[in-house]
Amino acid sequence: MRGEGALVWDADGKEYVDMLAGFSVSNVGHCHPAVTAALAEQAGQLMHYFDLPGEPRERLAARLAAMAPGDRRRRVVFGTTGADAAELAIRLARWYTGAPIILSAYGGYHGTTGATMPTTAKGGMWAYFYPVLPQDSGHAKIPYSYPYRCPVGAAPEHCAEACLEFTRRMLLGKESPFAEHRAGVSNVAAILLEPMQASAGYIIPGAGYLRGIRELCDEFGFLLIDDEIQAGLGRTGRLWACEHEQVVPDMILTSKGLASGLPISAVIADDEVAASWGPGAHVGTFTAGALACATANATLDVYESEQLVKRAADLGSYFLDRLKGLRERHPILGWIDARGLFIGLEFVRDRVTKEPAADETAWMLDFCVREGLLFEKGGYYYNRFQLIPSLVIEKELVDRAVDILDRAMTMAEERSGIAPA
Repeated sequence: MRGEGALVWDADGKEYVDMLAGFSVSNVGHCHPAVTAALAEQAGQLMHYFDLPGEPRERLAARLAAMAPGDRRRRVVFGTTGADAAELAIRLARWYTGAPIILSAYGGYHGTTGATMPTTAKGGMWAYFYPVLPQDSGHAKIPYSYPYRCPVGAAPEHCAEACLEFTRRMLLGKESPFAEHRAGVSNVAAILLEPMQASAGYIIPGAGYLRGIRELCDEFGFLLIDDEIQAGLGRTGRLWACEHEQVVPDMILTSKGLASGLPISAVIADDEVAASWGPGAHVGTFTAGALACATANATLDVYESEQLVKRAADLGSYFLDRLKGLRERHPILGWIDARGLFIGLEFVRDRVTKEPAADETAWMLDFCVREGLLFEKGGYYYNRFQLIPSLVIEKELVDRAVDILDRAMTMAEERSGIAPA
């Protein structure tokens, strides 16, 4: 198998339009010449030397701190994987606040390690931890705004407001384990959220949801941990997805696309929060190694030289227009979530009842793969496509993908007796 730009070829030489990008890892495309050159150059100098500061690492830390939104001073704590970053942020939040509970959302995905699995809302994965569930009194769930199927039963345009009010009532009530607000007692260290949910189906919350969560954190004295591992680094048309609502988190998590495939992650934290840790609070043999840091710096150089954040916004608008055309013709396409090149499609058998078209979604995925289009299938009800192309994809490949999706929807509707629009 090999890849170049936004295309991949399998072992038999068949070409595919890649709208998976290694789960939002190959954001600058496969084998970008500048990235592979930087990797080769660093490999000829030093590949690894434990958890050792060096020029590539120092440069990367300074860049990430400067890239964070807001005018706060920042420090960077490096990890190896996205789950590593989430675990570091949880530990740091508990240490800094002295409080035990981490609130995370239904539909969230923050890792599958022992420490992060409680924050990942996937019952099938939890089963592999039996007989002791990956849950304790230190974790709890809050509703996440999912406008098309609001978890608290509100209309799409009111879903964010309703989810926030539900959460606020949980925090104010005397019978809640989270706080005794009148007595000034808080048992919550932080709220950990994705600004737009990835594994759940590329779901964009209702307007004002993330900003409302920030306000709740400020009101009750919690930290806000913003998991930008998939939605960040330009995918949504902003460098960080939280910037769409002018939200400044206390910690930002990044990984995946940071080094174009080499394992590295980072927690970009407020200076005061990160400085509360002392020497030895975190070490790791492979943490921010020379190869990964050099590759990450080269990746960020490509972001700057090719203006990939702006490109994602512009191309995302074009992609959305083409998808809206599909929705006008295909009743099976019930909902579109799209911000930049962060795109989720939800399929239904009936737009009025919103009956999930799970079987049809599975069939369409198989059809698209046969026709040379790769992407992820997911969703709460197994009926969503996640389109995750590299940020360097060309318009003609977007058009090719839309053509394949068009044919897939036509055939699915014919097979299932869904009347065309």
